[in-house]
Amino acid sequence: MRIPVRPRWIVFSALVVFITVACVVLGFWQLGRLEERRSSNTVLGSRLGREPVSLDEMRSALQPVDGVESDPSDYEFTRVTARGVLVDEGRVLVRSQVVNGQAGVHEVLPLVLEDGSAVLVNVGWFPLGVDPGPATVLFPPSGRIELTGLLRADQRRPAFGRREAEGHLETVARIDVGRIQEQVDLPLLPFWIQLVGPDDPQRLPIPLPLPAVDDGPHLSYAVQWFSFGAIALVGYVALMRRELGRSRRSRPRGN
Repeated sequence: MRIPVRPRWIVFSALVVFITVACVVLGFWQLGRLEERRSSNTVLGSRLGREPVSLDEMRSALQPVDGVESDPSDYEFTRVTARGVLVDEGRVLVRSQVVNGQAGVHEVLPLVLEDGSAVLVNVGWFPLGVDPGPATVLFPPSGRIELTGLLRADQRRPAFGRREAEGHLETVARIDVGRIQEQVDLPLLPFWIQLVGPDDPQRLPIPLPLPAVDDGPHLSYAVQWFSFGAIALVGYVALMRRELGRSRRSRPRGN
């Protein structure tokens, strides 16, 4: 006894095989992402656990070696300390930022260093409708502070990302140091600092949270993909068994 071969069953079988294989491949891809995440977490945890280094030390570490420039992303999330004066020249707001379900912006201010150069500092989040105000209102009247934060790499526009508007910008989509440099006379360092304190939920601005050191959703996604593949295969077998039963019942007796 065999099921008559029909075109629709050939197509259906090929579709089930494709879906099952795709789900298995995606499941193993998520497991690979999980291993990458765990490796990154090891590096991230090590950087977050170290004592902060001075901004001068970090600038020395980023100096070109044998003509090869160092990439700030190789040191991302390293704790750094810096001293300088926060100024309003070059201030921008990073739009579309959400905290606890409430929309807002991140305020970015240049910190002028002793040598006259500056580094952009993301001082934290403000809800929409709240004017962040000048640096002298948020920080000491002199604007001079000593801060501890995380070194963050330049957020350059993706290859297919939307370009920022021409001219002077008050709000931006990302902290693109090169784009912000176009409207600032101060020479900016090729990275920015994420301020991590004081972390007082009753005081604005609210600093950005530290990056999460966890496995993320990759394991659960892998289980879901493997489950989808198993469901497709089990469902296919069940349908084939039902079709086989129908074929037996419809077969003339005595043949």
